[in-house]
Amino acid sequence: MKVFGRQILLETKLFFRRKDDLFWTLAFPMFFMVLYGLIYGDIIWDDYGLRAVDYMLSGIIVMALMVTGIMATATGLVEEREKGIYRRFSVTPLKRHTVIGGQIIQRYMIMLLQTILLLVVGIFAFKINIEGNYFLFWLILTIGAICFLSIGFLLASFIKSARAATPICMAVFFMFMFLGGIFFPLSIMPGFLQTFAKVLPSTHLNDAFRMVVLEGKGISQILKELLIVSAWLIGSLGLSIKFFKWE
Repeated sequence: MKVFGRQILLETKLFFRRKDDLFWTLAFPMFFMVLYGLIYGDIIWDDYGLRAVDYMLSGIIVMALMVTGIMATATGLVEEREKGIYRRFSVTPLKRHTVIGGQIIQRYMIMLLQTILLLVVGIFAFKINIEGNYFLFWLILTIGAICFLSIGFLLASFIKSARAATPICMAVFFMFMFLGGIFFPLSIMPGFLQTFAKVLPSTHLNDAFRMVVLEGKGISQILKELLIVSAWLIGSLGLSIKFFKWE
């Protein structure tokens, strides 16, 4: 347990030394929140009977989780592996699950910080109300965060070079973002895209957040969404542990 704690502390120190990670994980989502809040202000979307900024909050939270879970995690792991950092780990008593577990916990803490900052701006600057239960909100956040982290680790397991990491991760990130109903509803998409979008974890995580944040729904009403995201989590995490390479 002591070794695991030291690994988490090491990962945290390394994170705060990487200025680009600080920008993309903390500043970039905040920029989107403020930008959309200023653009839309109190504009009401009549079809949904709510303000546009209220609709956007959940999507921006999901986007922030994907930035850390997919983009920063996968590209960071591939770069560190290419530099030989994990090769050096492999000749120490440090276990593979300790490395992966430490990375997941450290990045999960960053995701909590991201979400808290977005909620503070949304609630105090743009008067967004959280209609549902905060514990349920945290549960959705936790499942979604670990799901995207698992996908990031899975991508890193198969990407062979740092040069290839960014375009591959961006392709997955933008697919999840634009087909996940983050910035516009699925109902305006062509039918075949709607069918594809309904299997993506970002779609169901987004729906779960909105049902809790905007409609105050309970656990039984979002259970389907949580099960689908959990299935992605279990599958991605299992495969990433199996195929994770030290070099």
